[in-house]
Amino acid sequence: MSTQKQEVAEQLEALKSTFDELIEKSEELEKEAEELRKTRREAEEKAWAAEERVKELTKEIEKTDTELTTSQERIKELEAQFQETKARADQLESSMEEAVGDLRKERDDLKREMDEINQQLSRVSELYRETAAEKEKLEEKVDVSDLLAIYITLIETVFAGKPHARVLYTLHDTGAAITRKNIEASTGIMPTYVIKAIHDLRNADLVSYDEQTQEVELTRDIL
Repeated sequence: MSTQKQEVAEQLEALKSTFDELIEKSEELEKEAEELRKTRREAEEKAWAAEERVKELTKEIEKTDTELTTSQERIKELEAQFQETKARADQLESSMEEAVGDLRKERDDLKREMDEINQQLSRVSELYRETAAEKEKLEEKVDVSDLLAIYITLIETVFAGKPHARVLYTLHDTGAAITRKNIEASTGIMPTYVIKAIHDLRNADLVSYDEQTQEVELTRDIL
């Protein structure tokens, strides 16, 4: 009987030991499970943070793409504006070159015309001196009417087509102040030539010219 008790006691002791081992193992497994849960939570948190970061990066990429598209469109607009401005600049440069060419041609024409007028005036002065010398040789006075006839003939034949003479004729026929525009319209002379003739006549004290009203008027009788 005592032997059976001893065996039962040993079995109980073995069971207790096994139970203790199981409890200890269970506690270890619980700790491992807790660590695994903690690791999973950390992994989930990292995954969530990574997902949020991916979303943020996606938004930033989309924003950058939008800004890039806007910048590309702006670049295209600026390129178009540049080409348009360049075309206008080229056109303006061409127009300026053409205008400069026209002005140079007008300048050369005016210079040739003034040289011709100066030559003719020199010829008139020479003719006057020759006529006066001939009259003196004949001990006669110079007939003003004869000289006037010569001057009129020269003006009508030599200077009739010149701007200076046509401006003077127009002012003489009108007998009053005339605007520069009206002179251009009535004579058909280019504005540049009319302006040059008016300034030359003003410098010779033959006409007065008001820069503001652009009115021209004879300062003395010429015929």
